[in-house]
Amino acid sequence: MDTTAEHEIHHLHDKLQGWFRADVSTDALDGLMAHFCADFSMVGIAGRRLDRDAVQALFVGGHGARPGLQISIGAVQVVDAPLPLAVLRYREGHSIDGGVPAWRESLAVLRHEQGRWRWLALHEVTAA
Repeated sequence: MDTTAEHEIHHLHDKLQGWFRADVSTDALDGLMAHFCADFSMVGIAGRRLDRDAVQALFVGGHGARPGLQISIGAVQVVDAPLPLAVLRYREGHSIDGGVPAWRESLAVLRHEQGRWRWLALHEVTAA
């Protein structure tokens, strides 16, 4: 598997951190959304399924909503999958201003299209 899929996990979360802290302007939304396939969907920690449009609306409403946000990514595991897919498990922590992180376990499916890895599906659950 192309190891840039693992790099994409970190790259997108860096962009998300900047977005929710308002380190970037709202002009960055198109670049952020370019990471997601047209048919992207996710199930977040609230258990609700969101399509790409709903995720975009979440981003629009969340710009600058979490100043001091720090996102940590760790324990990335690559799951064997046929190309053009990549499946990765990882642990994600969110903290504000260096506080105690709230952890979640995530399973991401990425698809290689148009010369880059894009997010196809994401499933997150809260973790201890």
